[in-house]
Amino acid sequence: MANEEKPAENAAPVTDAKATIKIEGQEFELDAALAQDDKTLKTVLQPHFASIENANITRDVKDGKLTVTIVKRAGAKGFR
Repeated sequence: MANEEKPAENAAPVTDAKATIKIEGQEFELDAALAQDDKTLKTVLQPHFASIENANITRDVKDGKLTVTIVKRAGAKGFR
């Protein structure tokens, strides 16, 4: 999708095996390998967070630790 964030090519390297995931007011750890790609991340989290399908995903690396922030986007309202 055109609206998805892609990791910057010159981004700091991820050295920590775990990534911090922030979604819907929750924060938890997940394998960094699963968190580096939008498609994989959505597949892993979809059963638990249905809102991830149309969410904005941003990544930040600080001191080798990957942090992924997921913010859901408002869905389109249907005509009645």
